[in-house]
Amino acid sequence: MAKNEPKKITIRRRFKRGRTSLFPLFFIFVCVICVVAGIKSYNFGYAFALDNFIEKDDSDGESTYSPNEIIIQAKEKMIGADIDGVIKNIEGDTVTFVNLKANETVILKATKDTNYPGTNSLDDYFIGDVVTFVYDKENHLTDIKKCENAWSFSDVGLVVNTSAKLVKFGDNALTYKDKAFKYSADITTVRYKNDYSTLASIDPSDYVTLKGYKSDTNNKVYSITIDKSHGDLQFLNYTNIDSPQFILNGQTISLANTDTFKVTEGKHTIQVISPICEEFTKDVLIMPGEVCKVDLSNMQIKTGLLTVSPNVAGIKFFVEGKEYPLSEPILLNYGKHNVQATKDGYEPFNGTVTINADTNTLDIDMERHIPKGKISVDSDPAGASIYVDGSFIGTTPLTYNATLGNHTILAKKNEYIEASKSVYIGSEGEQTSAYFDLMPVVSRFVDND
Repeated sequence: MAKNEPKKITIRRRFKRGRTSLFPLFFIFVCVICVVAGIKSYNFGYAFALDNFIEKDDSDGESTYSPNEIIIQAKEKMIGADIDGVIKNIEGDTVTFVNLKANETVILKATKDTNYPGTNSLDDYFIGDVVTFVYDKENHLTDIKKCENAWSFSDVGLVVNTSAKLVKFGDNALTYKDKAFKYSADITTVRYKNDYSTLASIDPSDYVTLKGYKSDTNNKVYSITIDKSHGDLQFLNYTNIDSPQFILNGQTISLANTDTFKVTEGKHTIQVISPICEEFTKDVLIMPGEVCKVDLSNMQIKTGLLTVSPNVAGIKFFVEGKEYPLSEPILLNYGKHNVQATKDGYEPFNGTVTINADTNTLDIDMERHIPKGKISVDSDPAGASIYVDGSFIGTTPLTYNATLGNHTILAKKNEYIEASKSVYIGSEGEQTSAYFDLMPVVSRFVDND
């Protein structure tokens, strides 16, 4: 037995040595598994957070972010990064802006080292400008850059819809008709000649520049500059002009039952065209808030010659009550005129003539005057057909112009016995009458039974 003991000790030592050598390998294997599992879990959780990010719009349409996007927000707010923002206020060397991605207000301090590309200081920027800011951890402004996501449009015809918080270029826009943008009631500014104004001050005749910002979650206008305001253009003394057509800078305008039209400030060319007038052209200067009056009483009316051809000689001819000799053509203004011709022994001629060419003619057919009187005819019952000298003239009661002398009047009515009478008109203007008491075909006094 004593001889075998060393062998047992040797075996135990070898076994113990084998257990000691495998444990570190096992420990390292477990650590590797844990690291891989941790990385996988982090990636899954990160992806889940991003996939479940919910973007919401507040009542003003601004973008807000859920807590799950904290990583993205942190990146956007990273000090030294390029931050797109709209200037909200400038006081001295301090600028306040709204981060357009994180919807966060930031206050920065400019220093002597601040870089302003293309300009020298904050004085050259305005509230509502969309730019890119760069600043350090002490909120010192290091750079203001041009914003790559900023846009601008300039045109006339801007219409504001306050209930929808929308601005849109309307029908009289020159380039961007129907183009529309949302605006922010809290941030969007209106400026005219370096003074800040309100949306209510904008008229469709103003020439404006819209500046805004577009991203995946935002597309709004933040600055409206009234480059040119408006004044009033008023036309005077044009009501007697036949069918006037008003043209402003080559475009026809409608006065819409008023003599005043709103026009963008500046120099404009006006034309007034009428079929009876020479074309009127004038350059006018519209000043903001002022009325520019254009008097059209001096518009040169076109003229034409009128030649009158009567069927009898010796007539007197009148235009608008003024007598003109017929020995030569009459020069008249374009348009419609009332005319009259008279001659003893003839009926007066009354009519109109339209002058619309260099030369115009008027034929007049004078009728001899025949002295006449009047005959008043009535009957019982009424509605009898009346014939004078065999010609039907109407039904009773009536008054008829008849020549001087004797006339036979015949009255007819169904179911009544026709009757006739003779009347005499002795002088011009004399009035006589004839009355018929018609009898039924069957006497009312005969008993049919």
